[in-house]
Amino acid sequence: MTSLRPPARLAPRVVPSVDPWVAGEMFVSPHVEERRRGLAILFGSETVRRSPLTAQLLAARVDEPDLALRSQIVQALADYFEVRGSDYRYPSEIRSLAAAHLRRYDRPQIQALLEVHVAAREGAVRLAPDSLSRLLARIPNASLVLVRLAGERGLAVRLRRAAVELIGRVGFTDALQALEGLEARIAGRRAGQMAMAFAPTDHADEQSLLPALQQTLLALRENE
Repeated sequence: MTSLRPPARLAPRVVPSVDPWVAGEMFVSPHVEERRRGLAILFGSETVRRSPLTAQLLAARVDEPDLALRSQIVQALADYFEVRGSDYRYPSEIRSLAAAHLRRYDRPQIQALLEVHVAAREGAVRLAPDSLSRLLARIPNASLVLVRLAGERGLAVRLRRAAVELIGRVGFTDALQALEGLEARIAGRRAGQMAMAFAPTDHADEQSLLPALQQTLLALRENE
């Protein structure tokens, strides 16, 4: 005889809550795979994304050794300042908190951003085109640091070129005079080398900066 009792109900599925502290511990692990999982957990919940702890963790890890993960961190930071339609994606409180962390950035963090720019340009990582501009525009001394990096002979030329490119992309017009001086110095050295076969060529690779310098100077002059 078939039972007339209703079928037993399935037990409700328990969805584990996201603990930002646990995710944060994973995010600063010495193991890159653990750090990747930590970031995935932090950004798997809209509520956790808006946590002050998340903004602090992201800002503190912009020098992440793994470039692929660093690019995700940079993108996540830039997302705080994303505009959707006519308004920002995140409320002013969380934007202000993220911007406060960016204001503490100096050369080490800015150079870490340059490395991400180079990796994205070379196709090694993915990054939205304006992500770095959103961040650099909120770093008070970014223009000064980028100019110094652009003119530093001991720095890899590809990073110097990245500094020049980002100055133009953000529109740091206060860097115009310094970049004009850098262009004149490099162009003058090249002219000397062409005139005298025995002229020193210790920094001949600097000449590859000239196209980027000329393009950036043109953009800055148009924005003045």
